[in-house]
Amino acid sequence: MAIHKLSIHDLLIDNVPGAPPPEDTPNEEPIDPLQPDLTCTPDPTKTKTHRQVVGVENAGGKAYGKATGLYNKHRKYSEQWNPWHPFRSAHDFQQAQSFSQQTKTGIDQHLRRGLDNFTIESFQSADALRKLLSELDFGLSDDSWIEDDSHIFRTLYYSDISICIQFLLAHLPFQAHLNFEPVRLAASEGRRIYSEMNTGDWWWDTQDHLPAAATIVPVICASDKTHLTNFSGDQHAWPLYLTIDDIRKDISCLSKKCVWILAGLIPCPPKGAKNIDEAWHSAVGTVLSQLRHLDITGPGLK
Repeated sequence: MAIHKLSIHDLLIDNVPGAPPPEDTPNEEPIDPLQPDLTCTPDPTKTKTHRQVVGVENAGGKAYGKATGLYNKHRKYSEQWNPWHPFRSAHDFQQAQSFSQQTKTGIDQHLRRGLDNFTIESFQSADALRKLLSELDFGLSDDSWIEDDSHIFRTLYYSDISICIQFLLAHLPFQAHLNFEPVRLAASEGRRIYSEMNTGDWWWDTQDHLPAAATIVPVICASDKTHLTNFSGDQHAWPLYLTIDDIRKDISCLSKKCVWILAGLIPCPPKGAKNIDEAWHSAVGTVLSQLRHLDITGPGLK
């Protein structure tokens, strides 16, 4: 007589003859694609880009030319241009970088004692170093600032916002960290995933109402009251910072990446002043008025 081995399921008490049948396990609720799951991973086969729907020629982010970085801008004027300008060499640049966390006295002592082995040629004092740093071209020239004396409380200083936006879009270090078109991310089971702003419905819906190949550039502003000095009447100011949401959040959250640009310096009202809210909104409206009247068909903006 053959002996058959019992499986683990046959050994369970529920399978004893005469035992009540096991209770049915409740069915899992169906997944609602509209409910996001923050822990899921995007499935490339489920991801849908806007260009897959409207075609490459009509999708946002169409390139009309190559962005010119600061290096290429100077290089085209002179083949002998020094990439470490205003420093004479890479060594001087590295030394200046190492001094960024030191005080003026510490820098002078370091240079005076010859701790650099007298190899720095670009500067020999902290004042000379600061003068060189003031000559650095970051892409936003001094003529991009505007003074408005008609503000309720002292002078309002602000930048040309269109120049700030163009700088951020053309800044080569951000080249690999920009989003130019809407996408719809989804997990393998079809659940929607929301991460960057271009993964939301607003960007996709707005893109459908824009001309073909147009690119959405969301502008984000932030401000907080900042104490300036105690020596001339307890001065404060409201700095207004600006960035664009095309830059991915893992880069924009890093302060060392310089994603946020100082777009305006709004003077704070004196103590006991009235119409503070009115002054604030008036100043911000002045700074942002260029966006309201911006002609995107103008020269250089395409």
